[in-house]
Amino acid sequence: MTSVAAGTLTMNGDTIIAGMGELYVSSSPSAVLACIGLGSCIALFAYDPIARIGGIVHIVLPRLDKTRQDGFAKYADTAVPLLIEEVIKVGAARKRLTFKMAGGAQMTIAPGLSNTFKMGDRNRLEVIAALEREKMTLVSADTGGSKGRTASMYVENGRVFVKTVGGVAREL
Repeated sequence: MTSVAAGTLTMNGDTIIAGMGELYVSSSPSAVLACIGLGSCIALFAYDPIARIGGIVHIVLPRLDKTRQDGFAKYADTAVPLLIEEVIKVGAARKRLTFKMAGGAQMTIAPGLSNTFKMGDRNRLEVIAALEREKMTLVSADTGGSKGRTASMYVENGRVFVKTVGGVAREL
């Protein structure tokens, strides 16, 4: 397993939990890559089905402030190419990568503020744009709404499951 996170790796058994702005890559068949409690943030998963290598990045904001020189996994515009680079380093082939995402909810709903920030939507749109710049395809997504989510990928087979608060888990 590779970690590009500046922070602590949290594991529950074989579950690797990516905190905000963290990126993890694994080739362990028993690994589960997860983001818990996604609101406006995005969990982006990359997977190579032949090499059975998976990666996750927990994206917080749409674009990097160009004055910063760190935290590239935190921003959609820099996290997407970084995720691609890291899974390739472990042995994935760029041409076989598939991508799935979850999150991007509108969490700042209040009278008079419902259209003010739209951070979830901005994050979603920037992830899609960054994937397009990298000539990568998003195969499925569960985004939007006003409820948080938890998302997990099983590295053994690349299956991604998303559970919305108060809902049942479903496969992307």
